[in-house]
Amino acid sequence: MIPPVTVTDPAHRLDDFPALSPAERAEIERSLADRPDLADALDEARRFAALVDAARARPDPGQSVVGRRLGLDDLSMPVDPETAARLGERIDMLDAGAEDVVARFERLTGRTLPPLAPEVAPEADALPSPATTPRTLFDRPPARPVRARRRRASTWARAAAVLLVGYGALFLASQASVSERTQIAALSEVAIDAPTLRGADRTPDADRLIAAAAAVRDARRSTLGLFATYDTTALDAAAADLGDLSDTADRRTWVSQEARLALGRVLLYRSRDADAARVLGDLVEQGGYRAPVARRLLDAVRNGSQLD
Repeated sequence: MIPPVTVTDPAHRLDDFPALSPAERAEIERSLADRPDLADALDEARRFAALVDAARARPDPGQSVVGRRLGLDDLSMPVDPETAARLGERIDMLDAGAEDVVARFERLTGRTLPPLAPEVAPEADALPSPATTPRTLFDRPPARPVRARRRRASTWARAAAVLLVGYGALFLASQASVSERTQIAALSEVAIDAPTLRGADRTPDADRLIAAAAAVRDARRSTLGLFATYDTTALDAAAADLGDLSDTADRRTWVSQEARLALGRVLLYRSRDADAARVLGDLVEQGGYRAPVARRLLDAVRNGSQLD
């Protein structure tokens, strides 16, 4: 078992490793000597600390001047007065010419930002107003550690990969669990919309057919699209509507053909093979554009031993 990293655990300070003193770094290394699970993270922290140490070792007069301006004494280093004065004048010039960030946003976008709401800034009375106080070049919030952001992104990526693989495995299991009868009945194909090129307006029979087909689709039950089943009570009610429509609609219309084909699918799914054979056989004998599909389903019904 890999022990968890807690706030009091030395591993929690790996993100701050480059900023620690040599003694503090040595203490963390000793405390993590028996944590092989954190060996890679410790090596990465060491390499990052080496880069930071190398960067700090370079004499940079500008860094010293900026550090003193910001009150960061640990960034200061010896610099001759002439260079410090010249860099200080340059910083003053940049600071004086720095445009207020709110004004810059409004100028570039043409949008006027509303004032901060009280609930967003509950201590606004005790703080200078951002609308009246100019923001300077160095008035910026501290950035989050790069390594911390990288670690969070890596964690989310691993979690997403695990979820994707898990869902893929469940999807394959769901597909494998579908019976032969369910695959042939294919109730998901009971999707009927009124044709737009028939040269006639929608009829009451068409509306009844669309409603019955929607009832078949609404009877489907699944969890995240997996292991789908159908509510048998809802299916039987839809089958009754489709049967009534098949008996009353003009047999020569597309409504009658679609109703009988959908009814045949539902009856086949409900293992009412004799009724399904009667409805589908009638559709095949009449012919029409739905006859080929009806013939395939009828052949499956006649070979019902393969469906169980």
